[in-house]
Amino acid sequence: YLYLRPDKQYAASFMSDIDIHIKELEFLKNIILKHGTRTEIKKNSFFIQRGHFCHEIAYIVRGSFKFLRHDAKGAEHIMAFAFEKEIISSYLPSRKGCDALLDVKALEDSVVIQAPLETLRSFLQISVDGEIYVRAFVESLAFDFLKKIISLHCDTPEERYLQLQKRVPDILNRVNLKEIASYLRITPETLSRIRTRILYESRKNLD
Repeated sequence: YLYLRPDKQYAASFMSDIDIHIKELEFLKNIILKHGTRTEIKKNSFFIQRGHFCHEIAYIVRGSFKFLRHDAKGAEHIMAFAFEKEIISSYLPSRKGCDALLDVKALEDSVVIQAPLETLRSFLQISVDGEIYVRAFVESLAFDFLKKIISLHCDTPEERYLQLQKRVPDILNRVNLKEIASYLRITPETLSRIRTRILYESRKNLD
């Protein structure tokens, strides 16, 4: 699964760790914008459904999405969020010819530019200036997955919450606490205590 953000500001946080080839991501975004179709996706509607073959890739113009899966008891587990200026898809399963492993669902009324993966593949395999543009697509997915594993095992829930808030400052106006808690793998009550502690520390520093 993939969500990429093809701009320098987003990349700056980890440019020293890996070259994500910004020009390649811009190339990918431009292909989607040129060959894609503007689509409105209503809140709680699916962009990708688990168990279905994924045919599309999309650039988010407005709105947000969650990547999720339900366990055997029906509880929802959120794996990731995606917001404006990010690219979403289920790239690897579709390349391997298997069905999607997660649902991708709109958190709010959203607008995307979506294009068939088959259309993009012919462009992504083109060598430009000696570069194969598909590489950035896969490298960024692998690196993002690695960052999530490291963060999950090494960062505290509070640190992960602050990272998410830094990425999306208005997230509390767009995503409910239960969904944020699911993503952080904590209870909503624990998240409330974290928010209260952060607010207290912030006020104390102002005094």
